[in-house]
Amino acid sequence: MITTGKAHHLGGSVAYRNHLVSERGHRPILLLVFFEYIVFGFYATLWWRSSDLHLSVPTIADEHARLLTLVRFGGWFLIAGLTIIGVRMLSYYRSFIFHSDRYRQLVEVDTAMLKMKAVPKIKIQITTRGSDGSTEVIRRGIDHVLSLATEDPAFYGSFLSVEVVTESTEQAELFNDRYAGTPLSVDALVLPASYVTPNGTQLKARALHYVVEQRRRGWNHRPGRTFVVHYDEESVLEPGELRKLIALLADTDKKILEGPIYYPLEYLETSILCRAMEAIRPLACYECRHVMEHGVPLHLHGSNLVIEEEFENDLGWDIGHLDGQPFIAEDYVFGLNAFLAGGPQAFGWHGSVMLEQPPFSVRSARKQRHRWIVGVLQGMAMLGRMAEFRELDWRLRQRLIWGTRYRVACFALSAPVGALSLALMPLFLTQTVRTLQGRGPAPLPAPVMAWIALVGVMWLGTLLIGAWYNVAYLDRPRSEKLAEIGRCLLIAPVAGLLESTAGFAAVIEWLLGQRQVHWQPTPKTKAADSAVDWAAGR
Repeated sequence: MITTGKAHHLGGSVAYRNHLVSERGHRPILLLVFFEYIVFGFYATLWWRSSDLHLSVPTIADEHARLLTLVRFGGWFLIAGLTIIGVRMLSYYRSFIFHSDRYRQLVEVDTAMLKMKAVPKIKIQITTRGSDGSTEVIRRGIDHVLSLATEDPAFYGSFLSVEVVTESTEQAELFNDRYAGTPLSVDALVLPASYVTPNGTQLKARALHYVVEQRRRGWNHRPGRTFVVHYDEESVLEPGELRKLIALLADTDKKILEGPIYYPLEYLETSILCRAMEAIRPLACYECRHVMEHGVPLHLHGSNLVIEEEFENDLGWDIGHLDGQPFIAEDYVFGLNAFLAGGPQAFGWHGSVMLEQPPFSVRSARKQRHRWIVGVLQGMAMLGRMAEFRELDWRLRQRLIWGTRYRVACFALSAPVGALSLALMPLFLTQTVRTLQGRGPAPLPAPVMAWIALVGVMWLGTLLIGAWYNVAYLDRPRSEKLAEIGRCLLIAPVAGLLESTAGFAAVIEWLLGQRQVHWQPTPKTKAADSAVDWAAGR
């Protein structure tokens, strides 16, 4: 009997409906305002009461003068960094406030509605090394697809299938045996250890290109328009979201699409620091929607990525290497190649939510973030060497290059800006309260102080909204969900520094010419994470 594995972490259909209701409402915003009042009230009361001590040190005026000079000197550096980051946050909220109706599909789709459409063939592809812990999370994702197929085996079996490409023969046999005789066609393909692509591509792109070559030869061919839905090992599309995706693909003329990703799976098994790191990502996906709808790939994530099979087969994943080093962000490089081949009109946004899980440890999370930045820097370096890119309109080239550089800069700058904020914020608050008491000048001009406050509110709001989206899927009482959001907010300054310093280090290493890469997939179970020898790849 096939079960849904660890599907209990999704919270069931009731939690899912509650999640949709919460997204339509404004509870995250109201909670944010409430939290901000608490923080402001706490600090104002603390520093106001400190004035009641009536300190009578002769040099107190000199001390405050030096304090004000320090605050102003550091404040201007801080405001420059905050402005760079804050402008990007404004783009998040612009999409969140004015275009949330396009972010995800909220209208339910049932099987009867799908039967009235000319649905395309759908292949869900899961690419894995076959590492420890991967089998159980892959099985979880397949089981959710199977649960949809069992609703109407004849209908869904006619167009829906799963393909697994793995380096493990044992794992391939397990999947082939487990799903034999079920309403869902599951085909596992073993990547030969001897396989070499024409361009010497390595790592995950090598496996992806192997599948492309097999399809070009007719493997698992199905007549008619076909889409490949790319999963990470732990990815889950719930039946309702998969039906929405199928309905959209039946009508789209796009060749490469993406959708939002939330991170509730195995949620409470991971470090609180990792959960806080993942809180910013759901709202950042509002920017992904803008990028995909405008067709300039400043970013592309490799899961919840849907590609028309013919387009993928024509393009392939044989991306080669950069100065002898393999590409470690094959999704971003593929997006650049897709842009050069198909233009902006090939890109789209499908709005079906995929569920994934946070890394289990801080070390895994930092390695993951470091890998993202290095991978993007590799892709940009590759792009500058391509004749097809140099033939593009100058303005489009600048938009692609500087837009991506800006995103990388925001990530890397978050480290020094975050550290400076932690160092200066107590001084800012001290001098601000003194100003409110009439005991000294403001540390910075009022408009500048207002901008700092606005960026702070936006940052907290980003974390709060993202954490809300993540915990909404948990099968826990509302009080526990709110408590979890509070924990994420409280630990966020530390989590943000840990995350951003990984990106900052990646940029510095790149600028210093340290460009050797190592690909260690993020472990998918707690036991696998504990067993990783991180020093082996150094």
